[in-house]
Amino acid sequence: MSLKGAKLIDFTGTVSGFDHQNGYGDAVVKLLRGPAENKVVVVIDRGSQMQNKQPQLVLDHVNLTGANPLCGPNDPCGERFPVVNGIYLTEFGEDALDKLPRGIAGGLKSGVQLQPQEADRLRELGVDFCCYNLVPTMLIAAHAGWKVVALVVPEGTTLDEKVANCLKGK
Repeated sequence: MSLKGAKLIDFTGTVSGFDHQNGYGDAVVKLLRGPAENKVVVVIDRGSQMQNKQPQLVLDHVNLTGANPLCGPNDPCGERFPVVNGIYLTEFGEDALDKLPRGIAGGLKSGVQLQPQEADRLRELGVDFCCYNLVPTMLIAAHAGWKVVALVVPEGTTLDEKVANCLKGK
């Protein structure tokens, strides 16, 4: 799987060569609804409630935001109710990426801070970590017909340079 030519969105602001975003918003929507040759987007988001203190690839998500960015008038870039099964790419044939741990993301509404018992309950339901920007970004990507490579990075950590270069398609 080549990531060469993929759109690169970094919500952590730490990976050079990526489009740095402070949070999900109109700029992300515009980026994903624009033209592209390779309809793959690489999304890096900060994670919380991560028991494994290293970056993790996202296998799937649970939308706990209480919202859907596709509400309102439909954009002609895609179907109103996109299929999101299988949207996350997780196999690359590249050791630096294939050896990363994988998990299920819980997409939280921006600013929500979980209490310990809430985090425990989410883990019981299969959520491995939480993040704020990935889920709405993925929904817009699905709407526009994209595939998503998602990496969630714990607070206070950065990506290994080899992993970052693989994500950039180098």
